[in-house]
Amino acid sequence: FYSRWSPIFLYLLPCLLMLKASCADDTEQLCQNNASRPPPQILRNGAFQPIDSSVFQPIIHLPRDHRLETDPLFPQPSIANITGGESIALQYIQHFLPPTLISNVISLCDSRNGWTSSPQSMDGKSTVKATRTSRSCPLIWPQLYLPLLEDPSKATRLAPLREELDLTWRLTQRISSLLKVTEERIEPFQLVRYLPGEFYKEHHDHGGYYGADTEQRTWTLLVFLSDIRSSSESGGGGYTLFKALGEEGDDGKGIAVVPRMGDAVLWKNVNLETGEVLAEAVHEAVPPKDDGDFVKYAMNVWIAKHKIKDNMDVSAYRTY
Repeated sequence: FYSRWSPIFLYLLPCLLMLKASCADDTEQLCQNNASRPPPQILRNGAFQPIDSSVFQPIIHLPRDHRLETDPLFPQPSIANITGGESIALQYIQHFLPPTLISNVISLCDSRNGWTSSPQSMDGKSTVKATRTSRSCPLIWPQLYLPLLEDPSKATRLAPLREELDLTWRLTQRISSLLKVTEERIEPFQLVRYLPGEFYKEHHDHGGYYGADTEQRTWTLLVFLSDIRSSSESGGGGYTLFKALGEEGDDGKGIAVVPRMGDAVLWKNVNLETGEVLAEAVHEAVPPKDDGDFVKYAMNVWIAKHKIKDNMDVSAYRTY
């Protein structure tokens, strides 16, 4: 056997060694990148505080095909409660989305010039207001279009959407598994972009806070798609601030979550037993600082009380 295959083996050996070296370089680079990143942090009492790594619990109930890890070295997602955020079940999720997927989803918006002035809805009608200066990019709703791909007459027309539909459906399945809710309750995803100085003043994600019957969102999952500088000496802004949260003895300025690419923050907007809207879930998007070049990207994920298609106007979302 050896004598028969040895010439081929000797011919391929340099290639195999080069491949191994390349993989080792990639592995080392990924490890260095992870090591150089700051840990998950919150801003409280005027100081950045890392979330203790020992309190994170691995998320093991995600099916493998819903994890979206294109790189085997991408860490397993894990979740931790944020102390002081118990009233809204505030939780931090690390390693939720891999960098490659984040790049792809932002490119979908960039390639079609999909960024428009972010609307604000308080009474079922979306309007652009001075309290929100960011830009938004709605992604296609896969539940509406995937069934149409089975019709050959419609599949051809929808071909340009195939990449976006595949991506948003994979994201939908992942979030459905994470939160243990049906796909029909997950609203279409909305990407947001904050340039230096742009903001979204204090607001609530549930329409009931404003006396409206629309936007009945029980949970919010905010996924960070970029890093924002933070340290004990300085910060780049861009935080998600909950002014009503904190513990006794705090300075009363609340808890701010520092964006970290691929991570997410989760909270509930209502008491799940009584349906009472939780005022503590009011939050704001603090602007990235004007003196820096940091751009904040994030993705809003809202979980509705009822099935979206049966209880909301799907024409309000992006269509094709």
